[in-house]
Amino acid sequence: MAAWHRSRRADLGLRAVGLLLCAMAYIAVWRLSALALSPHGSGALAFALAAIGFLGASAGSVMVLLGHHLFDGIAVSERWRPRVRATAATTH
Repeated sequence: MAAWHRSRRADLGLRAVGLLLCAMAYIAVWRLSALALSPHGSGALAFALAAIGFLGASAGSVMVLLGHHLFDGIAVSERWRPRVRATAATTH
C-alpha cells in the first residue's frame, strides 16, 4: 500500500482538518457557554456540545501539531509485544 500520508499535500491537509476541528470545538464551547443551564439539570444538547468541544479540541490539536507524523511507527518494548504460546503439540 502506498504511503499517501507521507506527502507534503497530505501533511497540509491533516493540519487544515485539525484547524477545522479546533474551530468547530471553539464554536461548540461558545454555544455551550451561551446556554442558560439550570444547576440541577442539563439537557442532551449541553452534553453533545461539551463532547464535540472536547473531542474536536483534542483531535484537532493533535492533527495540527503532528500532521503526517501522526502515522509514524514507534518502537515497542519486548515486554509489551505479543508472545506466541506454545501448544501441547509443539512442546513434545
